[in-house]
Amino acid sequence: MRNVTEKFAGARELGLETFTTMMNASLDGISQLAALNLQTARAFVKSGAENIKALSAVRDVHDLTALQQPAMALAVENSLVYSRRAYEICSESSNALVRVFEGQVSEIGGGVASLFEQSRQNTPPLFAPVFDIVADVAKSALAAVQAGPRLV
Repeated sequence: MRNVTEKFAGARELGLETFTTMMNASLDGISQLAALNLQTARAFVKSGAENIKALSAVRDVHDLTALQQPAMALAVENSLVYSRRAYEICSESSNALVRVFEGQVSEIGGGVASLFEQSRQNTPPLFAPVFDIVADVAKSALAAVQAGPRLV
């Protein structure tokens, strides 16, 4: 009985470590996005000040048209750079969370398999066939979780 209690305590501790790791990965992604947003806002304000200065120098329609082309091209380029970087940050954070989850699933699978094997050895012979069925179902469920989602 003590062995089971120790296993549950170890699982709880492992769960807490996993939660901490996942929170750190999430907060890291959030801080990177916040820094990207701050950097983008600063660039937008700077660009806006430069555009106002350039607009004050406009004297006719031709000058205004000549000013709009580079400003629009720069705005589109900055939007694309921002989108790519935001996607990279989200992708990196997502990959970090998936790696943690996959590690936990494989550890849990190994722990459950050993727990079943130990319990099987302590099971009376009368219940052995039932226990084998339960163990097979649990192992197939763990294999399905490790395989990942399937599209129907």
